[in-house]
Amino acid sequence: MGIKNNKMEILTKEKINIENLSKERYKYIKEREKSWDKETEDYTIEENPKVDELGEQIFDKIKTERKILSFEFIIEELTKLGQAPCLLYDDDGHFAISGEGIQTISTNGKDNGELYHFIEERMWQDSIREALNYYLDN
Repeated sequence: MGIKNNKMEILTKEKINIENLSKERYKYIKEREKSWDKETEDYTIEENPKVDELGEQIFDKIKTERKILSFEFIIEELTKLGQAPCLLYDDDGHFAISGEGIQTISTNGKDNGELYHFIEERMWQDSIREALNYYLDN
């Protein structure tokens, strides 16, 4: 029972750590967004370099702790970093996560559209977790 509780403590601690870094990063992003000047159509403040630094820290922590973090948590945090990971299945027992592709642009956010993903053969893996590991490492 002690080992299981220890693992849960580590998971909770790492998850909270990543969430806190993500909140701090978002604070800097929001600060800049608020500086948008409609007249000049430009920001009045420069992007804080901490945004990229925190993004790198978050990504490194996700890669380091991927074995204990849930798939859903990792995917959601990656989207907060501006990535667009999409889980794909090939109907033959293989999974891939693609972050590259094209899609039709929606004017209201929820139109029917088309998505095209670029998948190389080596991206296909035998499990969702293996596909995630490949995505994070490449």
